[in-house]
Amino acid sequence: MDLITSLTSQVMNKALDGLSKRHKAIASNLANVDTPHYKRRDVTFEGALNHAIREIKGQGSLARKQASNEDPLPMRVSRSEHIPVGHMAASLEEVNPAFTEAEDMEYRMDGNSVDVETEMVQLAKNTERFNAVAKMESGYFRGLRSVITGGGS
Repeated sequence: MDLITSLTSQVMNKALDGLSKRHKAIASNLANVDTPHYKRRDVTFEGALNHAIREIKGQGSLARKQASNEDPLPMRVSRSEHIPVGHMAASLEEVNPAFTEAEDMEYRMDGNSVDVETEMVQLAKNTERFNAVAKMESGYFRGLRSVITGGGS
């Protein structure tokens, strides 16, 4: 891994990718608020991203299992929003944010599961997260430029 493609840079890129896809899902939800039987969409990736980071740093369950030769504690999925146990990413390349549909939710009689207020809150949160990660990545590259140019701008 070279200076430009450090773990930090790769994680920020994956986070921006996931947040961008979540923004598209929220926009789709808002656009389909009056579509009968439309199921809200979301993008979950944070759990897989965190798992991949722990695995890379040697702190994850796979590394602990290999070090101790024991089975990790059994994992249970208690909510449909959880990331499937068999799909936990062991590397950043395996973190692929994807759209998911809410199967078991219905807010209205027409089968539509979109709540405008909830979506607007999610949009605001997602926008804040995206801007924060983009600002961190910008600072990261500003620091690289400073190193390359010898501290000048």
